[in-house]
Amino acid sequence: MGLLLGDDLDVAVQLRWAAELAEARGYDLVIFQLVDSREDAAVDVALDESADVEPVPVVRDLIRVIAGSPALCPGAPEDHADEEDPHHTGSVIHVSMRQIRSSSSRSVRKQLLAEVARNKLKLFTIARTDLVSNDPEVTKERRLFLRYVPCEVVFCFGLEQDYELSRILVAVASGPHSEAALRLGRDLAGDPAEVLAVARVNPRVGPDAEQVGARRLDSRIKKVLGKEQGEITRRVVVDDQIHRGLLRVWDEGQYDLIVLGASRAGMMGGQVSGGVGARVFKGETRPAVAIVSSGSPIRNRALGVIEGAVERLLPQIDRDDRVALVDRIQSSSQWDVDFFTLMLLSTVIAAIGLIQNSAAVVIGAMLVAPLMTPLLGLGLALVQGNPVLARISLRAIAMGLGVSLLVSFLVGLATPGFVEPTREMLGRGGPSVLDLAVAFASGLAAAYAISRPGLLAALPGVAIAAALVPPIATSGLALSTGDFGLAFNALLLFVINMVTIVVASMTSLWAVGIRNIDKVSRWTLNAASGLLIAVMFLGVYLSVQPKLVQPASKVPPDLVEVVVNNLGNEYRLQGIALAYDELGAQLNIRISGPHLAPPEVADDIRALARKQLSRPIRVRLVTIIEGNHQPPASRTEQERPPGPP
Repeated sequence: MGLLLGDDLDVAVQLRWAAELAEARGYDLVIFQLVDSREDAAVDVALDESADVEPVPVVRDLIRVIAGSPALCPGAPEDHADEEDPHHTGSVIHVSMRQIRSSSSRSVRKQLLAEVARNKLKLFTIARTDLVSNDPEVTKERRLFLRYVPCEVVFCFGLEQDYELSRILVAVASGPHSEAALRLGRDLAGDPAEVLAVARVNPRVGPDAEQVGARRLDSRIKKVLGKEQGEITRRVVVDDQIHRGLLRVWDEGQYDLIVLGASRAGMMGGQVSGGVGARVFKGETRPAVAIVSSGSPIRNRALGVIEGAVERLLPQIDRDDRVALVDRIQSSSQWDVDFFTLMLLSTVIAAIGLIQNSAAVVIGAMLVAPLMTPLLGLGLALVQGNPVLARISLRAIAMGLGVSLLVSFLVGLATPGFVEPTREMLGRGGPSVLDLAVAFASGLAAAYAISRPGLLAALPGVAIAAALVPPIATSGLALSTGDFGLAFNALLLFVINMVTIVVASMTSLWAVGIRNIDKVSRWTLNAASGLLIAVMFLGVYLSVQPKLVQPASKVPPDLVEVVVNNLGNEYRLQGIALAYDELGAQLNIRISGPHLAPPEVADDIRALARKQLSRPIRVRLVTIIEGNHQPPASRTEQERPPGPP
């Protein structure tokens, strides 16, 4: 087993605690000491007087304590393989020491995990006066260590110089951490019937609450310790507040050590910290508290391997940059006057650009639009498990969508002569799998760029690639003309961009080191799962939907008749064909006549064709001049884009 030394508790107390654990489980002991260093390394330290170099004070104290204890033997077991002294066999605990030289808290965590694997440790303990840390980075790395360590970990605080373990109380609940706590209490007690008491705090679920709690407690004891442990003292308390019920049990017995499962640490009023005991037990007599974490499940260890590989490939964001990133995203995701103003102006610019069929104006609207930031904020909130930021971002997205739809709808109504969609609008009316791929790549790029202060200049390019406002403006303009099909498809394109960008930003932010170190909450899990399912569904839907690009097809006879009747006696129909491309349908017509057909002919044909086919359609009208008549202009061909056309 392993012991991580600290400097806030006497070395002899720490070693004694670790020795009791090692003796209870029959393990040898490896002691780890942390040393600040510019280089990361782990080196062996001799625990005997034969060392060539004068030992540091901590090592001298360890040597003194080991020399005074007949149960402790310095050196690894293999160092005494040839010795015949019976003192080095049986219940003797071999003690070795490793010095962990590290430059950061992250390095400490990685090296300790490596040492646990290298020494095949089955138990790891930390004893402190107080496990509270004011350094959030230390707290984060401590939680990550617990997430990935494969062995049991015991945090202990409140040990005094002359502590005794004559009475031990184990608080039993459900889950692997509680089971590990029960096994540890049994092993430390030696004689469970005399020393060990087991308690369960059961909520008030009715008149039989105490009996239900007793039944569950007996079931847990039999499962973990076996039927032969029937003489253990049992105590069931009915209370809706677990920490208060446990205090009642402790007051009755005045136990020396309380053992908790890590998942139940919160029942004593705080996290895994020394402040827990200080806040709950107010009297002069205060027990030591041991909080037990069972070994990390395989899935967590597999995730740790993946994270390690990603960290080697990508530089991880440091704490200062992470704080600045969260502040930057949260402040820019607020729905306020600035956000509303930019949303209003970008929508007006996009709507005008779409009506004018001007790609340059539409690109300008993309640069002004502020929607990318709340999408990144939602991704960050899901990665961190931050419900406050999630609500802020969702409100900005919803309000921005509503404003953009309303403004573009009003612009469409107020524009004279705007009755049909343009080519720029039609280009956003047929989402495909490629649009999903572009949105995912844009989300990855945006999140990565915003996490690196030196790459912020790339965000305008990402905004152009993401194209969030133009699809909304297209939907609003289409609604103003009554083209509900185009409005739905354009809005679908926005939804595809939005959902995919959020998922991609989650991936990118996780890859650069922004992760949730707490237990994943239900809302986070449900939201992330819903987004992933939505992306997969959209991908399948876009893959199996009918192709938008089709070869030329036959013109319905009714449409031919409508076109001929509309030409009148002055023009004759020479040819007609219906073709489809990524922008929709196009009707190609060749006519002959004495002069160039006026634009009104194409407009009338387009309106009739649109009514006949029940869809937007472009008309390309080519006039062949007959006889000696000269056209009024040099053009002999007319193409009238329909609004979609």
